[in-house]
Amino acid sequence: MPQKELARQLGISFQQVQKYESGANRISASKLWQLCDVLDVVPGYFFEGLNGAKARTGQSEAAGGADPESRSARQVLDLNQAFQKIPDSRVRRQVVQLVKSLGRS
Repeated sequence: MPQKELARQLGISFQQVQKYESGANRISASKLWQLCDVLDVVPGYFFEGLNGAKARTGQSEAAGGADPESRSARQVLDLNQAFQKIPDSRVRRQVVQLVKSLGRS
């Protein structure tokens, strides 16, 4: 989904979406809930893979570093960015099903 469309559905500017995405601005719980509704995901989706100790200190694995978990988090971000560029929603659903089936293997 393009940022402009996401912004329209959330009732905010597309620049605000960019600030949320880059981490420049924090997202409120109510806006996160609305975002989950628009993207059809559960709130936990955005927290999958966080290490408990790092999460408690406010440091996410996506912040970088050389450990394998940080590399994995970077791969998830890269995958997500590429996924968002797929214009056909049917293809996106198929990609999700493929990834889920590979995860079960």
